[in-house]
Amino acid sequence: MSGSYTPSPGGPFSALTPSMWPQDILAKYTQKEQTVDQPEFRYDEFGFRVDKEDGAEPNSSKLLGIPLTEDPQQRLKWQAHLEFTHNHDVGDLTWDKIDVTLPHSDKLRSLVLAGIPHSMRPQLWMRLSGALQKKRNSEMTYRDIVRNSSNDESLAAKQIEKDLLRTMPSNACFSNMQSVGVPRLRRVLRGLAWLYPDIGYCQGTGMVAACLLLFLEEEDAFWMMSAIVEDLVPASYFSTTLIGVQTDQRVLRHLIVQYLPRLDKLLQEHDIELSLITLHWFLTAFASVVHIKLLLRIWDVFFYQGSLVLFQSTLGMLKLKEEELIQSENSAAIFNTLSDIPTHIEDADVLLREAMMIAGTLTEVMIEAQRRKHLAYLIADQGQLLNSTAAVTNLSKIMRRQSQRRKSGITTLLFGDDDFEALKAKNIKQTALVADLREAILQVARHFQCSDPKNCNIDLTPDYTMESHQRDHENYVSCSRSRRRRAKALLDFERHDDDELGFRKNDIITIISQKDEHCWVGELNGLRGWFPAKFVEILDERSKEYSIAGDDSVTEGITDLVRGTLCPSIKAIFEHGLKKPSLLGGPCHPWLFIEEAASREVERDFDSVYSRLVLCKTYRLDEDGKVLTPEELLYRVSVLSPYTITRRKSY
Repeated sequence: MSGSYTPSPGGPFSALTPSMWPQDILAKYTQKEQTVDQPEFRYDEFGFRVDKEDGAEPNSSKLLGIPLTEDPQQRLKWQAHLEFTHNHDVGDLTWDKIDVTLPHSDKLRSLVLAGIPHSMRPQLWMRLSGALQKKRNSEMTYRDIVRNSSNDESLAAKQIEKDLLRTMPSNACFSNMQSVGVPRLRRVLRGLAWLYPDIGYCQGTGMVAACLLLFLEEEDAFWMMSAIVEDLVPASYFSTTLIGVQTDQRVLRHLIVQYLPRLDKLLQEHDIELSLITLHWFLTAFASVVHIKLLLRIWDVFFYQGSLVLFQSTLGMLKLKEEELIQSENSAAIFNTLSDIPTHIEDADVLLREAMMIAGTLTEVMIEAQRRKHLAYLIADQGQLLNSTAAVTNLSKIMRRQSQRRKSGITTLLFGDDDFEALKAKNIKQTALVADLREAILQVARHFQCSDPKNCNIDLTPDYTMESHQRDHENYVSCSRSRRRRAKALLDFERHDDDELGFRKNDIITIISQKDEHCWVGELNGLRGWFPAKFVEILDERSKEYSIAGDDSVTEGITDLVRGTLCPSIKAIFEHGLKKPSLLGGPCHPWLFIEEAASREVERDFDSVYSRLVLCKTYRLDEDGKVLTPEELLYRVSVLSPYTITRRKSY
């Protein structure tokens, strides 16, 4: 139990797992004085806000009048099935006596289609999906994953933080940063992003995880998400390219041709791209699409048979609304009707019955065959097809981050830490660090390729030969010897006369003459003319050529790539092997000396800048915006010093 307040049966929050009960809101519900500290909103049994006038908000309106109750007969059927199938001992049936996985059978499938009793869902979902087996067989515990991911300051972690309150804002468990579900959602999503670095973070996983947290404990919800990512949906479903879910949209379009030919003809006639609507359905497994009570029934089947039910449910919804779609007058009406289909489905039994009638013969083998074909087409369309077989194979598995167990301190002191397994683990760790750095560098390089036309044809294949290093030195020398000076425009400057040079903000201007300190002569796009010097900023190209792709004031994305990806990768290499021996009083590593030297340099630079500012303010050196020569500076100091001393004495 969580706290001292318990929701009433069938009342607000009664369908949630006990640890998610919001005690502050329940306390207001249990006030004896009806006029004091009443909740600002009404909530349903799932924690969604309910509008007092018309019933509920979109998340909770359609089935509000139907209370979430368990059918006693259905619960008895489940208990009997588990009793006779999994309880081999004489005595009462308990969950620890039931296997971690439930073997598929026709009887079990019929029970799942009829619905799982809500009180049994947490335990049965874990077994049907294989999440419980993953939890028990994992080399890393959830605690280890949370600890490792808590220090991860990647771009994914920043995006997760932004989306925490956007995921389910109408639910009391996720409505503000103090809500009970927000820290749980943060840990689950950061753990997933850390465990699956090839995937990172996807908004679709956030919605699914939030819904799972309503009914399961945090650790169980994490392993349910792991089962979804690894087993229930194809690889790359939640990757940055979304190539897995894009493939499923093509498969769905093929199935519509086969099972709903009239609807297919209608979509072709009006040139409607169905994936614009249904991709979100698949990406969230209907979590943000249908009413929560309907979602529970779909997920009962989803955790039993995987992504097959996503196709069946979608086809069932389209079939139920096929006549209404055909009678629509124009493309806009058809598109709006398609978008509103999930919110108009109110009966889970009707939906699942229709889905099994129209696509009950659909099998996983048929879906996989179509996926392979359309995946190859999709990769070819995107220009990524080098070897179709290898591409499909690489996309068939999701790689986990590996973690190696360390020896205890006593074992290390007695026997040392340089045995074969330790050296092997060290080598694996070093390889992973180098691979992360390589990927970070490639991300920055791809950014320059895409953002700067001059770099679009650069080959990113690494070259480790001495000739390559020699060319790097030559490029450095050529940049250093270049007499060309360029400047970046800070503001727009409109051309009025023929001898003026007009430019836009962030244009790169070649400086021809700086003889006049206020008006310079420059060239841009073959035109020459003068312009105000204060409108531009001289570029520092002493060792490198300026690129707009690397300027964070113009291209903001480079900041996240460098500070969020590249720098942590470099830091991880510097900190590799960092230990904290108690005898020395602290960690000893070369990186610490580098950090200390860098901080002292920053401090010295700050002091220097501050001194210059004080000097300029005292002797009014910046009045006319010019840089003084040493002789002029000495003259001003000598002239103004008596005046400054006299004025201070007067105070």
